[in-house]
Amino acid sequence: MNRCRSPGHRIAVTLLSMIVATAAAADPSSHSLRAAADTLASRLPLGQIVTAEQSGDAPPLIYAAGESESPDVPPADRIFEIGSITKVFTGLLLAQAVVEKRVTLDATLGDLLGPDQKFGDPRVAAISLRQLATHTSGLPRLPANLERGADPTNPYAHYDWDLLARELKTTKLTGNPPFPPAYSNFGFGLLGEIIARVFQKSWADLVREKISEPLGLADTTVRLDADQRVRFVPPHDGDRPAHEWTFDALAGAGALRSTAADLVRFGWALRDPEATPLREAITLLLTPQTPDGTFGLGIETLKIDGRTVFQHAGGTGGYRSVLRVIPETNEVQVVLINNTTIEAGAMIVAARGEKPRSDEGRRTVTVDQLDACVGVYAVEGGRFTIVRDGNRLMAQLTGQVFLPLFPHETPDRFFYRAVPAEIQFHRSNDGDITSLTLFQNGAEVVARRETGAPPPVIFRTADELAPFAGIYELAPGVMFTVKVTAATLHVQLTGQSSLPVFERRPDRFEYDVLDAALVFERDTAGKITALVLHQHGLQHRAVRKNP
Repeated sequence: MNRCRSPGHRIAVTLLSMIVATAAAADPSSHSLRAAADTLASRLPLGQIVTAEQSGDAPPLIYAAGESESPDVPPADRIFEIGSITKVFTGLLLAQAVVEKRVTLDATLGDLLGPDQKFGDPRVAAISLRQLATHTSGLPRLPANLERGADPTNPYAHYDWDLLARELKTTKLTGNPPFPPAYSNFGFGLLGEIIARVFQKSWADLVREKISEPLGLADTTVRLDADQRVRFVPPHDGDRPAHEWTFDALAGAGALRSTAADLVRFGWALRDPEATPLREAITLLLTPQTPDGTFGLGIETLKIDGRTVFQHAGGTGGYRSVLRVIPETNEVQVVLINNTTIEAGAMIVAARGEKPRSDEGRRTVTVDQLDACVGVYAVEGGRFTIVRDGNRLMAQLTGQVFLPLFPHETPDRFFYRAVPAEIQFHRSNDGDITSLTLFQNGAEVVARRETGAPPPVIFRTADELAPFAGIYELAPGVMFTVKVTAATLHVQLTGQSSLPVFERRPDRFEYDVLDAALVFERDTAGKITALVLHQHGLQHRAVRKNP
């Protein structure tokens, strides 16, 4: 049987906005990353949390909590995979190419790859570098042929330029530009390859020569030397060891390793470009490139507590990370975790010390009023799906679980009880709801309503979902582990992260981060005996191993 790629093969989405309830519940005694690390480290079955905080001209406070596999190495010098924070470095390389007048942001794939590269869709040939760098290219999250020859524990290692070029020949886009934001590792990996071709050097060498050396980032690299290998902390996925990830053609999407000390230095450069040798390029990197101003070249821009914040999160098979820079207060924040159990963004939430509202509100809402809110709302890096379940609204952000909303005293406003957050729906002059704003952690995130209805969702209780839980063998040594958490099925393939799936039809559960579904099979007595993964037109059957 062919080994297949899990829909969990991803580098974590940048959004920090909706953090699941279990992560946000921490109440540290002091509002700092260090206090949050002390609180949340107890939830790590293996591994450690390293945090770094710097404000003004004070030295950075770098701290480690949890189980240290490298106690003789200072926390500042421990090396982690940083996943999609890599995209900020790829964006900076693009900015340098523009500053050096080697390319323009509006140069297209067709222009840059030349006549030897064939495209299956002229809309793909017309994609610009700006669109790749802002996730507005229309490309899917991952190449459809990524699974060919993939090792589930190291899914990007085999994917070379030949496979990428072949995928460009067959990829067809859905719809027409301008495309809404849709997070794409495919697009960013392609961007890194194009920049490497523009400079006629490898992407890894470009990062070293054009970013790491000028900014003094000695440990921000793809390839580890002998000393760095000793300081590289091992990856964990829950209570199991994970595999480090390596990259070829998609390196620009997530290949870098780094330390807390290096990321503070990098954040400091973003905070004050004028003090660096990369002034023009960093300024361009941070310049908003999307109409709503929420994305530069590979870096997210938010307003939090009225201040501009630049940030990116990252995640690979055994690591989670986040980098946040607040220029107005001269702050840099870094979180590095060598376990997938806790999202690094949860540390930011916990450090604020906010608590969710616990009351039920004082406003009665009719079913018609609830139905008016139902829809899909696009936001940078994902989408909100709002559906009605009986007499309540349920809200879900891409890659996360559905959480109930409760009526606020203010019309068209709802609050969560699971997390400290609220949602305000906005109406046009005609009275139709056209957008929503998420209020959380001092930030305001606007999501525009898309046309069409949301997909159907069947909500079951945890007891009703329990029969689906189990171990399903896809191939020797490759298992699907299905668990029930927060009344939601979470599915994990060997070596990959656990992701939620949602029941669209009886016994058919779909992922929302990729076009993939799991269909559970039953015997004549109604007992679940297997599951079938449907992805890219292929089917892969996994037989249940436990009763």
